[in-house]
Amino acid sequence: MFSSEVYKQRRTRLTSIMPEEFLLVVPPSRSKPTSADGSYPYTPNMNLVYLTGIDQSGTWLVMHRRAGNDIREDLFIDAYDETHAKWIGSVLTKEEASEQTGIEKISFNGTVEKWIDRIIIRWGIENVWVDFPVAGIAGESGSRLDFANRLISSYPHLKFRRLSGDIFRLRMIKGPEELETMKEAIDITRKGFLHALKALKPGMLEYEFEAELLYEFMKNGEKTPAFSAIVAGGNRATCLHYVENNKPLEEGTLLLLDFGARKDYYNADITRTFPVNGRYTERQRELVDMVIGVQEEAIRLLKPGKCHSEWNREVKEYYAGILMEKGIIENEEDIEKYYYHNIGHHLGLDTHDENVISDELKAGMVLTVEPGFYSEEEGVGIRIEDDVLIGDTENTVLSASIPKYPDEIEAAFAEEG
Repeated sequence: MFSSEVYKQRRTRLTSIMPEEFLLVVPPSRSKPTSADGSYPYTPNMNLVYLTGIDQSGTWLVMHRRAGNDIREDLFIDAYDETHAKWIGSVLTKEEASEQTGIEKISFNGTVEKWIDRIIIRWGIENVWVDFPVAGIAGESGSRLDFANRLISSYPHLKFRRLSGDIFRLRMIKGPEELETMKEAIDITRKGFLHALKALKPGMLEYEFEAELLYEFMKNGEKTPAFSAIVAGGNRATCLHYVENNKPLEEGTLLLLDFGARKDYYNADITRTFPVNGRYTERQRELVDMVIGVQEEAIRLLKPGKCHSEWNREVKEYYAGILMEKGIIENEEDIEKYYYHNIGHHLGLDTHDENVISDELKAGMVLTVEPGFYSEEEGVGIRIEDDVLIGDTENTVLSASIPKYPDEIEAAFAEEG
């Protein structure tokens, strides 16, 4: 990951908005059981990764300040267990955790709740922030929300707040080290795409094409992709989150590929739509060019000072005008028949990166820009998606090196492996 100084600066920015006395708690996530003695792959709390660079399970970050005192940072980690080391692997030492995070005070996590009690009871700190996901009324709470609820129940007098939104605001603006890592993820994505494109042929199964992508990702050091790829041939591409990826790719049809590699937890998210046989028909080229044109206007409209909803509305209005000019729709509201999702989302440590939706867009944010056209009548689904860095006056398409224009795609098909 990054140097300890990067994580120190992030924590300093977070605590700079706190009152004189405060307690911040960033708990870990937990692995989820599958069946028997199995479990799903562990996914760390990305807010914890953002603030510490630590992705080890069982890690807690606790920061507090008493009146008249400096901020104290404590990190709590798993203790070394010889049996665990033999079966699963070793854990960080206190020295390694301190070197990675820049936090001097490292303890084992069996004492973390007693330490939190001490801060609240002994020193009387009542301003408490905890990082936890919101599950809603219909959702199921996880370990972080369970901890927050236990804390509220134990200390109902506290001035209790959710910390997550404040961390999200920091995460929304990407630092130079984050942008470089995202560019690495995008470059791995590019390599995977070009490799898989050379293997593509009519009759190939969708998951065979996906396997070519994953093979190249792994060759470049990343076993886990940013997300499960959407490999949708023909009319299956009209389903936005088609995931079966098990049908043959047919001669004369388009393939919609929504995919991305990741690097050190930072993600790429790209969509390309291209012909299975390597050559666009006149109609396919016309539609893909139309979607790319909408994307170019959407990138132009993506500017600091706008809310995400305003940007989305402007793009839909523009796109509806294009579709009416072409006689595809008669009224602006009919756009929902052919384009039924929003124009993009934040990108970073999560593919759909955490954000505060009410905040205005700012320079330094990275968003996907992904218009589409989906027609069941024509049996075609088209989406073009790129990762875009917002600038003060001009935006940068971070994924510009990945072919998307029909001429570029056909040239990539024609290149010898």
